Amino acid sequence: MAADDVMTDVTHAMGGMNIPGGHRLAVPDPAQRRPLDALAEAGPPAPPIPFGRPKFERGQRADVVCYTEETRSHTVAKNVLFRDFSREFGEPDGGLGRVIQAYWPVPFKDRITTIMGHVEICLVLTKCASDQSSGDDSSSDSSYEEEEIVFQRTNRLVAVKVNYSETMERLRNKHAEDPLKEIAAMQVIGNDHPNVMGAIEVLFDGENLNVVMPYAGSGDLFQLLQESQQNCVGFPEPTARFWFKQIMAGIKHLHDRGICHRDISPENVMIDDGQCLIIDMGMALRIPYTDPNIANSVTDITRGTHRRLIRPQGACGKLPYMSPEVFRNRTAFDGCAVDIWTAGTILFCMATGNRSYQQPHDSDPQFYWMTHDVGRLMSDWGVTVSKECLHLLENMLQVDPRTRLTMEEVMNHPWFNGPASPPVM
Repeated sequence: MAADDVMTDVTHAMGGMNIPGGHRLAVPDPAQRRPLDALAEAGPPAPPIPFGRPKFERGQRADVVCYTEETRSHTVAKNVLFRDFSREFGEPDGGLGRVIQAYWPVPFKDRITTIMGHVEICLVLTKCASDQSSGDDSSSDSSYEEEEIVFQRTNRLVAVKVNYSETMERLRNKHAEDPLKEIAAMQVIGNDHPNVMGAIEVLFDGENLNVVMPYAGSGDLFQLLQESQQNCVGFPEPTARFWFKQIMAGIKHLHDRGICHRDISPENVMIDDGQCLIIDMGMALRIPYTDPNIANSVTDITRGTHRRLIRPQGACGKLPYMSPEVFRNRTAFDGCAVDIWTAGTILFCMATGNRSYQQPHDSDPQFYWMTHDVGRLMSDWGVTVSKECLHLLENMLQVDPRTRLTMEEVMNHPWFNGPASPPVM
């Protein structure tokens, strides 16, 4: 279907009005049935489905012998994290002989402080075959003995999120971020989508809960936006589309697994070699669905039939990207619609080179104009975007979630399906 045909279909389904320049912008028609109506009819709002207990293995930290191929030498790698097999097989030294992969914090690399602990960047170490390291001509560690277990350094990196047990216990039920729930969410989401960061493995070392994740080495979308905003020039639309399509693909994957993120922001979109990954599931919710087997009950997406509205769960997320219904925290909300809203605010920032509002309320002037006449706002700023981009923004930034575009409508929109170009990095 041609882009103009899709635009016509979307406009026809939602009503329309003419704006200067002859473009026909969709204006949702309250008389038209919308997908959110089905949620209201499915049953009363329900609480989110609890995440199960996260799964983790026993881990250990120790110093290990590491062989470096380039220098053909051995060294001692300090504070290496690996799975502990000692209890499973009754072997000493943590069952080190069974370890396939270990994680060595990069020496002299600063830790990144988090609410619950820190993140450390680690080199991946793999088990070294005995004949690989036997040709060492200049061992840097005189205590090295041939019978010791030896690992080989690779060039692969991972990020290990270290959650301190003491801090988790102290902040339990006192902070919106819940590491246990986040880990459980990551395990539901899986580690098989290119635009959502999952967990490689989770290891408890007796003191800390360590979440091993892929490493995104090019910063985050927020940094790219800051560079753009210095010149008050947005991304070229093909570049904005390049990132936006990936963000939407990641959000769709979350929704397909029955999860809404609630805290998507440019800071939570990591960049790695032209690929973006949505991170930080600490405020994610498991969306309730009608349980077909138990009357007046709800279950998760794998067993349920109809998506339900979620009872208010408190305002959460970052104010410049938070949806108005979550900010108000008075009425039930659609978990999918709040993520669509947030994606719309990120697209606004990419397209205009300007920041979002300070809070999602009409008392905030920028919020008012973003939601009442975003075209006029851009005109006042001297920002020019395509009519398709303007059309998409206006309909994603609908204050009423009932008239906000759905995931399907966004992904079928003509702007979304235009040409995408990666940025020049």
